[in-house]
Amino acid sequence: MKRVVLAVVIVLAAVSSAGAQPRRLEPGAMGTYLGEKPPQVILLTFGVGPRIFERFGHAAICLNYETSPEPICFNYGVTNFNEGAPMVWHFLRGQQAFWVDPESWTDMIGFYQWEDRDIWEQVLPLSPEQARTIEKAILDSLLPEQRTYHYDHFFNNCTTRLRDLIDRATGGALRAGSDVAYPLTFREMGERGLAPIPQLVAIADFVIGRQTEDRPTLWQAMFHPDVLRERVKTALHVEPRLLYKRQGPAFPTESNGWRPQMLALVLIFAVPLLVATWRRRFERIATAWASLYLTLWGVVIWGLAIISSIPGVRWNENVLVLMPLDAVLPFLGEAKRRRYAQLRCAELAFVSALRGVGVLEQPIWVPVLTAFIPLFIIAFGEKIARRLA
Repeated sequence: MKRVVLAVVIVLAAVSSAGAQPRRLEPGAMGTYLGEKPPQVILLTFGVGPRIFERFGHAAICLNYETSPEPICFNYGVTNFNEGAPMVWHFLRGQQAFWVDPESWTDMIGFYQWEDRDIWEQVLPLSPEQARTIEKAILDSLLPEQRTYHYDHFFNNCTTRLRDLIDRATGGALRAGSDVAYPLTFREMGERGLAPIPQLVAIADFVIGRQTEDRPTLWQAMFHPDVLRERVKTALHVEPRLLYKRQGPAFPTESNGWRPQMLALVLIFAVPLLVATWRRRFERIATAWASLYLTLWGVVIWGLAIISSIPGVRWNENVLVLMPLDAVLPFLGEAKRRRYAQLRCAELAFVSALRGVGVLEQPIWVPVLTAFIPLFIIAFGEKIARRLA
C-alpha cells in the first residue's frame, strides 16, 4: 500500500526507522568534490529493506567529477525521524518537511550494503548542458530557501524528486508517452511492498481510503524506485548495473493474507455478546464490550478523516461502516438498543449494495463484516434465541 502506502502505515513506519540514514557529508567538504567540467550523473536505486519504511525501496542521484575523489550523492529522503508526536501530526497533515543531504559515495553504498539491499547504478547519457542543468538544480535544492519540501508518499517523495530532475534536464524524455495507465492501483503497489507484514495490509483496509483505488499513470507510478529505474532504462536507453545483490532471502511481494484473522478478532468481542444474549444475563456488559470494538475503529477512522489533509486517508468509505456513534449502545434501553442495531444493519446492507454495484470502490468487506456481526447479534439475537428455545 509513496502517499500509501498507506499514510498511517507510513507514519508508523517512519517512526520505526529513526536514524536509518547514511552519514551526511558536511557542507564544508563539498568543495573537494565539485569540478570545472560538467559531472557524470548517476542514478542509484535501492531494493527494499527489512524495516517498514524501507518496504518501497529508495533512490538517490550522484554527481561524479573528473577531479573529485569519488562521486557525491544526494539523498532527498531525509527528515527528523526523532520528532515523535509532532512528526506523526505533520505526516497526517501532509506537512512533514523533508530535505536533501549530500553524502559521499562510499558512505551511501556502504550503508545500503550493510543493510543488505540491492543497489543498481545507471549512468545517465546526458549532454554537458543536461548534466549542468541537473547539477544546478541539485545545488539550488541545497539553498535554505529551497531545501525543504512537504513529503507525499505517492506524489512528492525522494524518487519523484529525481524523476522530475531527470525529466526537466532531458526535455521531457521520461514524461513522453508515460500518460498510459500502470497495471497496478496505488493500493496494489502498496500491498506488494507490505506483503511481508500482512497485518498492515489488513489494517489498511480500514484506514486507507478511496484514492488508493486509482490506477496511476506510468508517470505517477514512478514514485516507486523500481518503476523509475525501468523507465530510465527504456526512455534513456541505459541498462541498470547491479552493484550489490542482496545476500538474504528475497522479500515476498504477495501477502499470505491476514484478513481472516481480522474477522476472528471481532469474535473476541462478539462471542460474549452472543452468550449473554442467549442466556439473557449480563447483556449490557457484553454490549459495552462489543461496542468497544466498534467505537474504537469508528474513532480512528473518523478521527483520521477529520484531521488528515491527505486525500488517501481523508476520503475513506469506511466512515459509512464504523462510527463513533456506536458508543451509545450500552446506554440505550433494550428496545432502543435493538432498534438502533437494526438500523445499523440495514445501513451496512445498503453500503454493501453500493459496493456491489461499483458506487463504492474500497475493499470494505472485512470492515463491513466485523461491524455487522456484533450489530446483528444485538438486533436479532434475542429474537432468534426465543425461537430456538
